[in-house]
Amino acid sequence: MEYFITGIDTDIGKTFITKGLALAFENCGKKVGVFKPLQSGAIESDKGLLAPDLEAIKELSQNIKTKCSYLLKGEVSPALAARLSGVRIDIDKIKEDFKSFSKENDITFVEGAGGLLAPATDDFLCADLIKELNIPIIIVTVPFLGRLNHTLLTIHYAKTNNIPIKGIIVNKIPNKTEDLATKNFIDELKRYTDVNIIGTIKEIDNKNILEAFKPITDSF
Repeated sequence: MEYFITGIDTDIGKTFITKGLALAFENCGKKVGVFKPLQSGAIESDKGLLAPDLEAIKELSQNIKTKCSYLLKGEVSPALAARLSGVRIDIDKIKEDFKSFSKENDITFVEGAGGLLAPATDDFLCADLIKELNIPIIIVTVPFLGRLNHTLLTIHYAKTNNIPIKGIIVNKIPNKTEDLATKNFIDELKRYTDVNIIGTIKEIDNKNILEAFKPITDSF
């Protein structure tokens, strides 16, 4: 099984959702891999550039395999980061990396960069990369004002472009809130789309991550 984790925006918790799913499936006895095709914002280390999103996975488990095709400096889109670094991104290399890496795992999660329309290369969007990999997406959203619009736009683009959707995970749900948009977000989302909500995650830390993600594995 392979799934592409995409978001409705930046800073909505794709990495947190990816590592939660990876840890939960590892706990079920699966061989799990996390593939990051394009990592901008790579961090300097004594060993060279590191992928912070994959380092977050390793903090939870050394048994989850990780792989990244391109490590790029700069907190910008992969396309801009590559251009500024003088790197040419080869989509065929990404596809080959993904194919060989996936064979090692029972389930592979591919973490994207930003949303569907984030530029992957100068002439390739993340949505185009997903279509090349030919795997369904899991959409990560958050229940805040304005994000219903972002979520529905993401769903609409995916459906219009024949990108299969596994489901939606609603992340960062406050434990307590009086905000009307947040309190009604899930009901409103169900009102306007038939895409399945496969999981809801409250504001938690790494200590409670396995317990929170265990129920979601049943949706697969």
